[in-house]
Amino acid sequence: MTFASKEYLFFFVTVLVLYWLLSRRRQNHMLLVASYVFYAAWDWRFLSLIIISTLVDHYVGHKICDEKRTRIRKLWLTSSLVINLSILFYFKYCNFFIDSLQGMLQGLGIETGLQTLNIILPVGISFYTFQSLSYSLDIYRGKLTPHKSLLTFATFVAFFPQLVAGPIVRAREFLYQLDAPRKFHWATFEDGALRFLKGLFCKVFIADNLGIYLVDPVFVDTAGHSTGMLWLAMIGYGVQIYADFSGYSNMAIGSAKMLGFSLPENFNFPYLATSIVDFWRRWHLTMSRFFRDYVYISLGGNQCGPWRNFFNVTVTTLISGLWHGANWTFVIWGGLHGLLVSLTHVWQRLTDGSVIGQFLTKAWWLRWAITQLAVMLLWVVFRSDSMVSAVDFYTGLFVVQQGAVLALPAIVWLAFVAFLIEHGVGWSQEHSSDKSDNVSARPVMWVRAGVYVAMMVALTHGMPSGQTPFIYFQF
Repeated sequence: MTFASKEYLFFFVTVLVLYWLLSRRRQNHMLLVASYVFYAAWDWRFLSLIIISTLVDHYVGHKICDEKRTRIRKLWLTSSLVINLSILFYFKYCNFFIDSLQGMLQGLGIETGLQTLNIILPVGISFYTFQSLSYSLDIYRGKLTPHKSLLTFATFVAFFPQLVAGPIVRAREFLYQLDAPRKFHWATFEDGALRFLKGLFCKVFIADNLGIYLVDPVFVDTAGHSTGMLWLAMIGYGVQIYADFSGYSNMAIGSAKMLGFSLPENFNFPYLATSIVDFWRRWHLTMSRFFRDYVYISLGGNQCGPWRNFFNVTVTTLISGLWHGANWTFVIWGGLHGLLVSLTHVWQRLTDGSVIGQFLTKAWWLRWAITQLAVMLLWVVFRSDSMVSAVDFYTGLFVVQQGAVLALPAIVWLAFVAFLIEHGVGWSQEHSSDKSDNVSARPVMWVRAGVYVAMMVALTHGMPSGQTPFIYFQF
């Protein structure tokens, strides 16, 4: 049951109508039941994993708060980390490490007979595991007190709009919303519905069409396509993954708003970034801040020498890469981003106050072009099944090769145009001066209405047949 399906529309409308007829306490009861039903629609057997994480962290949270001895508090926190991360490791990384160990030993001439296990990856396990862990971690750090109600905490962990692909919500920014009374406001509901429409448009019209007609055919047969098509497919994948994931985030945020909740933003026009550091301040914000607060800062952050800071950045981005998937391509992708982040900091220190530094400060367009080229090139590693495939793709990019040139349908170019308009609006918002008070909002209202009507028309005529899974569901 994906957000872009008729099943979800029926499910959500049913939940929405019943939800606003109930009292706050019963609303929470219903949200928990609805969230479990939503997740069970994928595979009911994996509900046990969410329930285990919920029970463990709710119990551990109280034990950490009640205990005064630091050593015992650490033991309780460690128990939460071990249980949650062991479940995550088994389902997501067990086969990955078996394959890696087998490959390493075979490279040394040792036959092992190791076999991978028949394991199904539970959808969204990385997201709800980290969300539940943030509760125990924040209590240990003294930033949160344990919640008395197990039901309310369970609703936080399983909240269906962002259960399977984020945004990653922390307990201290959501539990209080479950405790507060909620009243229906038409303006909030309308904002949520329009946010959902925007996300649906980005996912279905932009991401899916780019994937079906451009990205997938080229990445499947790199050697069979021309250098120009490889460059276009690389850029297309950068747009596809953004539209796909930001589309999901917008649908999650919109669904939550219609239920009276506020979720954190997850994207801030990442392809406007003028440095790799800036990119990670705009891309998957809730994941970035999770690794920053719970990994990078725990390692010492930037409160240490440059070499130790380089180590902290590298470890954080390597773990972030591995979080995305059980494949060395994700680890290498994360490590390369960490290297570029560290090099950016070094470069800024070396050129601070210099002529070249002053030039680059003014030449934002050059910094933007270099950053986006680096981001797009690294998406090749992220998208490829193996490093061999990635190297083949890079070879085709930089060594001119003849090959097929796809006859792309008009909808692919319209998808690119829609993306450019969306980021163009973001650029104008970031660079516009304050509007005077006497400017009428009426034209703006009509422009927005026209945009949303255009989105609905585009969805009606440009929706691909069949359903394409969200890219981040595999993480």
